[in-house]
Amino acid sequence: MAFPEFDGGAKRILFFTRGRGRGHAIPDMEIARELGRESGVEVRLVSYGTGASTFAAHGVAHIGLGLPDRNSLNETIVMAGKLIGWLDPDVVVAHEEFPALPAARIFDKPAVLITDWFTDPSKYSMETLRYADRILFLDEPGIYEEPEWVQGRVDYLGPLVRKFGYTRDERGCAREELGIPHGAFVVAMLPGSWREEQAPAADLVLGAFDTLPEDGRRLVWMAGEDRDLIAGRTAGRADVEVRGYEPEIGRIMVAADVAVTKGTRKTLFELSSLGVPSVSLDCTGNPIDRVRARQFPGNEAMGADVDAPALGAAIGRAALRTPPRQYAGDGGKRCARRLLEVMESLGVSEEPRAGCSDQDKSSGD
Repeated sequence: MAFPEFDGGAKRILFFTRGRGRGHAIPDMEIARELGRESGVEVRLVSYGTGASTFAAHGVAHIGLGLPDRNSLNETIVMAGKLIGWLDPDVVVAHEEFPALPAARIFDKPAVLITDWFTDPSKYSMETLRYADRILFLDEPGIYEEPEWVQGRVDYLGPLVRKFGYTRDERGCAREELGIPHGAFVVAMLPGSWREEQAPAADLVLGAFDTLPEDGRRLVWMAGEDRDLIAGRTAGRADVEVRGYEPEIGRIMVAADVAVTKGTRKTLFELSSLGVPSVSLDCTGNPIDRVRARQFPGNEAMGADVDAPALGAAIGRAALRTPPRQYAGDGGKRCARRLLEVMESLGVSEEPRAGCSDQDKSSGD
């Protein structure tokens, strides 16, 4: 079969994308797109759960592992190993899909990790970094402490933020398309991949919204898989709009006066790239997000003990801020370019490799 096997005469990259949420699949599509523009390079994207469904929604060819967002570590290692052994890539790339690193070592394949955080060195994720030949870090240095065994193998490339079809200057156009009055005070609730059962925030956010002046206020809640739950909680309210998945989330962001998040750093990167002021909640228990959320100039990070009046006041303060736009640029191109340089430094051959014959390619289904 023509896919997923590699063709001959190209550098073969087997690219594992963490499946939980969309925050890995979205930038990886941009990296893969940039790599695809290079002659002599073939990429096979691999994911599962929400990552795989995100690739499918965008029409991006990929290998689906058929696993849920939260899956068995051992099963992931076994499946990654089988793919590496079958497809025989030149290099394995893992965007925070840590089990792919030891699986690559089993087959003596060079491995590159893409990440934007480090944590407690005793964690399994950090232990696997011993098997990474290089780490491409999508943020600035000095935010997280490097584990001792990765020092000297980390390239800090700065954040990779997807390109949006809207800018802050197009707020009026975005509101018109969304059916939101131009003079409304709009709060966008952007919980990311954290569902209410994992990180409850509905009571707090709705309570804070109710402290705002009633005249002209509008809450747009990007509820994702919690759409039915939040819609049930807000039934009959003309000032609350509940939406599911929105491919062009940038339109919602620029239409808002203030965004409220569950502290997910990837969402905060995107808001910063558009210059949208925000308030972040600390309801997920994620120390990695907690550290980063405090460092965005356009964001006010709330403590875990915040109440509705305090959050409402923070939303009011945020509306007075005009944060600078940050992180917009060519992150996908920078990451792709550096990955190709790393492959060359690791001795990935420029020589053509024998691919499957036409007969072999047509033998599967």
